[in-house]
Amino acid sequence: MPVWQRQEVQEVLREIDDFGPTLRRRKWIGPPMQGAGQIITLDRHSFRECLEKDEYLAGLRTEYAHKPAEERRMAADWEYHSAIAGSMFNDALARLGRAEVGVPSWPDGVLALAIDPLFAPAILTVGSVEYQLGRQDEAMELFLTLTTLPADEPDLSIIIDKAGEFLLDAEDYERARELYAAAEKAFSHVAVYPAGLSYCLSRLGLHEEAVVKARRADTLAPGNHIHLNDLGWTLYQAGYLEKAEATLEKSVRLAPPDYDLARKNLEEVRDVLAGKRARGESVM
Repeated sequence: MPVWQRQEVQEVLREIDDFGPTLRRRKWIGPPMQGAGQIITLDRHSFRECLEKDEYLAGLRTEYAHKPAEERRMAADWEYHSAIAGSMFNDALARLGRAEVGVPSWPDGVLALAIDPLFAPAILTVGSVEYQLGRQDEAMELFLTLTTLPADEPDLSIIIDKAGEFLLDAEDYERARELYAAAEKAFSHVAVYPAGLSYCLSRLGLHEEAVVKARRADTLAPGNHIHLNDLGWTLYQAGYLEKAEATLEKSVRLAPPDYDLARKNLEEVRDVLAGKRARGESVM
């Protein structure tokens, strides 16, 4: 192990005495709880069911429901990010052959969401777990909750977009479309939502509708080379080759040197245009 890495590990280990007991008390709570004779785990039950049947989760929800919103948010934030600290501790211990501080009883985000049902990072995390476990409807219920949060929620547009990207990675274009549409309706001034919706519509073959949303994103964030690239490619897919070429040229002019996508898209559009013109075909 390099010297710098050993030093970092030792620094982490020195903090275990201070943080370890707290982490054990707040995060690692022993084996899964039992309710009505059955083990309650997220892989077997939805988050909603776990919250109803698990005494510890239900206790957290009840306890913090009666606390001020700021205190509830702080507790959820602490719990959520303590998982990262716990992973760092265990990684450091493992590299030095030491025993782990503890094993989490719940996936990351579950306890934080039990504490504060409106804590956006935990909503995203638990929703993603629900989806991966085959509970798409439960996942969407959580993801759509994000679109009901206040506009000043920290990093909300980033979190909603991550939920959308998660669905797109799963090639679930209909649910991604539903999420981005709800977000655009709730926060009509944010460009990332019509941009995401435009991509969903394109993947669903609804190119004219996709162009409308891509133009909306460009209007909300004028001069953004990424939105211009998206608009140019959407115009190309819709058959508007000359408009696509002009839009992609603008994206290339505004893009930083390391952004190659617009340049590659422009080359493809120009190749198609050249072929059509050589064959005497009309272009739009």
